[in-house]
Order: sequence, then C-alpha cells, then structure tokens
Amino acid sequence: MRRWLPPAALAGLVGSIAYYRLRHVNPFRPRLERIELSLPPGAEELDGLRIGFVTDTHVGPFTSASDVRRGLALFDSEPLELLLLGGDYVSESNLYASAMANAFAEPAAMAKLGAFAVMGNHDLPLGVDRVRAELERAGIRVLRNEHAIVEWHGACLAIVGIDDTIVGDADPSLAFTGVPAGVPSLALWHEADFAEEAARRGAMAQLSGHTHGGQVRLPGIGSIWLPPDGRRRDMGFFDAEGMLVYISRGLGVYRPPVRFRCPPEVTLVTLRAASAHPAMR
Repeated sequence: MRRWLPPAALAGLVGSIAYYRLRHVNPFRPRLERIELSLPPGAEELDGLRIGFVTDTHVGPFTSASDVRRGLALFDSEPLELLLLGGDYVSESNLYASAMANAFAEPAAMAKLGAFAVMGNHDLPLGVDRVRAELERAGIRVLRNEHAIVEWHGACLAIVGIDDTIVGDADPSLAFTGVPAGVPSLALWHEADFAEEAARRGAMAQLSGHTHGGQVRLPGIGSIWLPPDGRRRDMGFFDAEGMLVYISRGLGVYRPPVRFRCPPEVTLVTLRAASAHPAMR
C-alpha cells in the first residue's frame, strides 16, 4: 500500500528544495557572457581587442573569494587584453578586501594592457582607502573620475572611470577631461542610470553593474526589485542617446542571497570595427 505525504508536508518539502536551489545552487553557477561593442569610425585598429568585465563580486558573508575564482576561471581559455572591474567588490566589512584582491591578482597580471576598476556603493562606506589599496596591490588601477589611455596595435583607447553615484562623488566632466580628440572612450560606471552623461561626452559605450539583474526574475514580469540608481535599466543592452550600455548581472550576490532565472556572470567584451553590429539580446 502506497503512503503519500500529507499536503502540508509535501508543500514544505517542495519549498525546502526550491529554497536550497535559490540560495545554495543558483548563485554559484556563473556563466560566461560574450558580447561585442562597435568601434567608431577611425578606430579599426582596435578590432578584436578582448576585455574581461567583472562586477559586483560582493565578497563577504554570502560570496567567497573561491566563488570569484570560479567565475574568473571562465576566462582561462580567453586571452584578455584588458580586465575591467565594475565595483562592489566586498560586502559588510573591509576585512574581506584582501582575499577579494588576491582572487583578481592573477587575471590582472595576465591582462596584456592592464586592469582598471571603479568603486561601487558597497565599497565606499567600508573604507575606500582599504579597498582601493588592496586592488592596487593586486595590480589594478582604480579610476575615480579619471581616465587611462591604453594602446593596442598602434591605436589608443581611453578607459574612463566615473565614481559611484550613491555614496561617491560622480563627476563625468572631470573623468572625461583630457581625453585626446579622436581617441575612442569606453566608460566604466558602477550605476547605469545616468549613462546619458557619458554619451553626451562622446563615449562609444558604457559598462555597468550594480543591479545584479534583480537577482530574482519572474516569467513575464522580469526583475521584482532593483536598487536606487539602478531602476531605469536592469541587465543586458540598452541605448542611451545613441550610446550602447551593457549591464552585467554581476558575479556575486547580496541580501537576500538568492538568484532565480538570473545567473551570475562574467563578461567577455570584444571590440569590433564599425561595420560589425553589436550582439544585442
């Protein structure tokens, strides 16, 4: 004779399994997303330049440095010219900063043209000097309303880092000041809500994070909650006054530490000559 679980017990079992996956499985299965960004006319020499973009690692109570390494390992077969980091490296304590930076040290050293980062809203309240110092110890230059020029195949590219909008001091004008005329610029800004400011200053594209894609996305609805300064655009590609913006879902997780239909990611960005079209989806 078959014995069936009472409905309440069955519901509890199903709920427990679902929560286990949301909390202990989904946040730890990162994906490598591949995207392309079109170069402006005259920058054809940069065609094929490959950039690793990683954001929102949130090393802390819910995401470990080992989890970050697992995500970064997805780049192992993808030689990178640049490594760009989009902020929110640690959560709840700057005591996690050293382990976080150690996870980035090897891929930063492997990036032929260097590694650059901007700060996020979780990093600054925890002591920007500590987080910044650890990133720079790992060979990563932190850009706060400033830019860096890299050269590849005889052509230059400006990486423009804009400070956090929530607890930082974002100043796009200052960040773009001094970018040489004719040099294409790629904006790196934790939040994407004000991407028009980068577009008006001539950026060819912007890379952002902050939203985690909402972490939980329901069929037919999408993200059910988004953070301040991350509510206009949640994940993937968007247009900001003719400039392409890409928002990563992020590699880590924060409260509540669950993901549903929104896997963590690291992003491989390839620059393409103007004749190519961005891989929008």
